[in-house]
Amino acid sequence: MASTFFAGINVGADTAAKQALDQALARVPVDFYVSAYQTMSSKNIASLINNITEVEGVDEVEAVSRAYVQAILPDKITQYSFRLVGISQNSRIYDGWTNPPASIEENKTYALAESSLAKLLKQGDVIQVNMSMPYYMYEFPEKTAISFTLNLTVEGFAQLDSKATAIVQSQYYSYDVMLPLMGMGAPVVYQTPSYVEDILVVDLDKTLAKFLDAFYEQAQPFFNTDILVHIDRSALISVWDIPGSIDRLEVLRRNIENKINMLGFNLYVSGTLASTLMYSQLTLNMMRLVFVGVSLPVFFVAWYMGTTVSDVSFNLRRREIGLLLTKGFSRSQLFRMFLIEALLLGLVAGITGIILSLALNPVFIRAVGGEFLAAPTIGPDAAIMTVIFSVVIIILAVFRPARRASNLPTVDALREYVYVEEVKPYRKRWPWIAFILGTYKLIILALGINLINEVSRLAMHGGNFLLIILAAIWASFDYFILTSIGPVLFFWGFTKIFIRGSLKFQEITAKAARFLGDLGTLATRNVQRNPARAAAIAFLIALIIGYGVQITGTLASDQDYNTRLVYASVGADIRIDLASPVNVSAIKDLTKTIHANISGVTSTTVEYSFYGSSSFGGQQLIALNTTEWMETAYYEDGWFSGNDIKTAFQRLSSNNYTIILDRDTAERNGLRLNEKIRMSFGFGRFPGELEAADLTICGFFGVRRPDSPIFGSTGMYSSWSYVPDGLFHELSLAITNSSTARLLVKLGGGTDGAEAAEQIRGFVPRGALVYSVSEQLERQQSNPMYSGTLNVQRLGVAFAIVAASVGTALVTFVSLKERQREASMMSVRGLSFKQLIIMLLTENLAVVTFAVLLGVIAGLIIVFGNTVSFSAGVPSLVSKRLVFPVDAMLTISIYCELVFASTILPVIFMSKRYVSKLERIVRQV
Repeated sequence: MASTFFAGINVGADTAAKQALDQALARVPVDFYVSAYQTMSSKNIASLINNITEVEGVDEVEAVSRAYVQAILPDKITQYSFRLVGISQNSRIYDGWTNPPASIEENKTYALAESSLAKLLKQGDVIQVNMSMPYYMYEFPEKTAISFTLNLTVEGFAQLDSKATAIVQSQYYSYDVMLPLMGMGAPVVYQTPSYVEDILVVDLDKTLAKFLDAFYEQAQPFFNTDILVHIDRSALISVWDIPGSIDRLEVLRRNIENKINMLGFNLYVSGTLASTLMYSQLTLNMMRLVFVGVSLPVFFVAWYMGTTVSDVSFNLRRREIGLLLTKGFSRSQLFRMFLIEALLLGLVAGITGIILSLALNPVFIRAVGGEFLAAPTIGPDAAIMTVIFSVVIIILAVFRPARRASNLPTVDALREYVYVEEVKPYRKRWPWIAFILGTYKLIILALGINLINEVSRLAMHGGNFLLIILAAIWASFDYFILTSIGPVLFFWGFTKIFIRGSLKFQEITAKAARFLGDLGTLATRNVQRNPARAAAIAFLIALIIGYGVQITGTLASDQDYNTRLVYASVGADIRIDLASPVNVSAIKDLTKTIHANISGVTSTTVEYSFYGSSSFGGQQLIALNTTEWMETAYYEDGWFSGNDIKTAFQRLSSNNYTIILDRDTAERNGLRLNEKIRMSFGFGRFPGELEAADLTICGFFGVRRPDSPIFGSTGMYSSWSYVPDGLFHELSLAITNSSTARLLVKLGGGTDGAEAAEQIRGFVPRGALVYSVSEQLERQQSNPMYSGTLNVQRLGVAFAIVAASVGTALVTFVSLKERQREASMMSVRGLSFKQLIIMLLTENLAVVTFAVLLGVIAGLIIVFGNTVSFSAGVPSLVSKRLVFPVDAMLTISIYCELVFASTILPVIFMSKRYVSKLERIVRQV
């Protein structure tokens, strides 16, 4: 199982990394490109294409020429600026073009369907394009400008996919903005909406070639030409050999550059594939490191369980060991035989683990609420690592029990059953040290203290230098060491001290089992007789249940935090950022259009953003209609203080000269409610005149992080201030040209936010950007780094619980088999099947119940502490909070049920087997 889980980690990492690399490569529109920042003739372009095509590994080569031009559109009186783009007949743009033409005819053009320009044109329109370039007077004093006119007929509108659009717009780099979560390593991914430029596409050879040659002859750099190179990726790139792939790409790049230089062009070949591959390699290594770190408790459990089971299993082989010793086997031969058995078992387990991981990974991940987005994959290096891991962990688990078994005295080994519970005294110093350190860490977590922040604050405020150094060392030990092993130390020390080394637990068990009478007394004595084994089982179960609660709670808190963070960044279900300057009437028309054409829109509101200055510094101000804003915008009550949000907004709506002030400004300057602050805006209606107003503070906005040095001495998260939209309209003449506006849209339940956002993009004016929460969340969920990290964490919990359940069942099963004679004797003396089950369940469930409660409590403390610590150390208006939704509670209950089942089922099975065997003996007699 440990091998299967280790292989599963690598399967998760490799699958996520391969998927991430495939997605990244799919977003790279061009493998290599050569940018000539000068006009090139059609002959130069043809020569470059021919030379580059000769390089081995190059698949296709195309040219794209661009120029910024102006034209008076039909039925318009002002000139309109856009880009004229000429493409080759073999361009990859046609691959991403919905219903593309066979070719673009001479003097025919297509406008990008999603651009603002397309809304101003119709098929058949003739556009008179002006192409002009002034001469440099010091070079050509007798000339003024070179100018051409091109009449283009609109043949249609090009519906391009993202890759084709990127090529047309010369956007050869594609990336996502990812913010890693400090707590779990799972990134929050934000997608910046792509802005489609105003572009007219024409054929390079049929339409633009003659103009390229004309400007080239006059040595005028009017056109920019890119040579785009597409390579054979399948032959050059391997996800399992990224360093080799990078080397092959670099060799190819140099060969392409050499072919270009042979023509006398001093041009540089650029590309993004190498950086994409390097990022993918870094991602894979980081994911594996995070995964292994998260999975350390599972590996520890595997070793611990293997050692415990090995001890009991070797005890059951005592007669075999004794017979081998009497037949002349030396103790070293026995020891080597046991290790060879373990080695062979490790090899088989490693290979089996790889096979099982490929089959079980998707099943386990879906079982715990995740989604496996790609076919499971594992690389050769990961497969070798899995086999090595399997051999190492089984050798470590078997080594000490095998040495102990091989050193048994021959006479003792020949005895069929010997009680193997360790009775010699052991040192309590280490358990007490572990318990103290673990308890200390749990207390720190329960109090929500982040020692790194505390030490940083102490250093900023000054103090004894030696004390600061010692505090920094301890804080580093606390954060980097105890955060990981603190719970393990607590569980180990607690079970060693209070179960194995004390009678307190046995006394509690006796009191709890008193209602069972003699059966309870007998069960209690059995617990007292096996303190070491009871401590081992309690430690194992408490560790795994605590680990399960920790991971499940953290995942739930992270998902809640990610969703709220996206909502806060967008501001509502949909946000439309409008281009400056602010046009109030146009915004009203757009609002009416959205309400009339988009189903599911429940409310909208406008936010106007502008700046004001005061004696306390500059302020970003947001003007709003309070009633509409509260119905539409996303906000949390904890963001507002001084007055609750309803009271503050009521005062804001009743008086244009009020402000909900940025809390950071208020805290730093000692400003209080109902005080007035003098604020100036814009440059006034006349030169040198400022608009000013006295604003009454009716509340505060912002979140305070207690004593966090990241946010300055006050620990504040710097934000903005709110004012009434009435004030904005009063100041419109002074601030309209320096302000911006955004429209927030709220959707009703069940409305597809992504579809609504796409429809809204068809209505917004040129330059506006549309953001959607649904699109951002979908982008985040489909990101392999995010989904891969969450999947491995889910996988870790699933395997840990299964390992604990199977391990507990094995220990229970082997322990009961070890007590076969004892059970048979009690049955002979009149103990019924029901009484036997009650006795065995009592002595086992007491330990299991105690361990489960201990694990749940400790797990909750860990989740709470990590949540509070994260919120204190991350600069965000949104704070992470402790949440346990219904599915998380159900998951934890399933974990506990599996652990209890792993105790109950072996007891019933073995008891039934004992009774059946005894009945057979009686019938034979």
